[in-house]
Parts: sequence; C-alpha cells; structure tokens
Amino acid sequence: MPLTVSDLPLPRMNVAGAKQRLDLAGLPFVFFADDTTGRGNVLYHRYDGRYGPISPSG
Repeated sequence: MPLTVSDLPLPRMNVAGAKQRLDLAGLPFVFFADDTTGRGNVLYHRYDGRYGPISPSG
C-alpha cells in the first residue's frame, strides 16, 4: 500500500471533539492536534467499545 500525505492541515480539537468525529464518521481512529498543547494525538475505538487515547509523553 503506498503512503500518501494529505495537504490538509491537522484538525485541532480536544478529546471530546475527537470522540464526536469518531462517532459521526464511523472511523476506526482519528489523528488530531490537541487544542491545548498543539501536539499530535490519536483516539481509537477499542475492542470493548470504549475509547483508547494515544498521546505523546511529557
């Protein structure tokens, strides 16, 4: 599978916004920039139906 890079800017939102985007779009995960820190984060649907956050340390 080829790697593609989007020209669109990374969406800035908080975790609540990321949850809403996951639910509305039916996506398995969403990559976003945290509103507060500006750092990249991932929020994904876990196998048990809950949400799993991945955020940078520090």
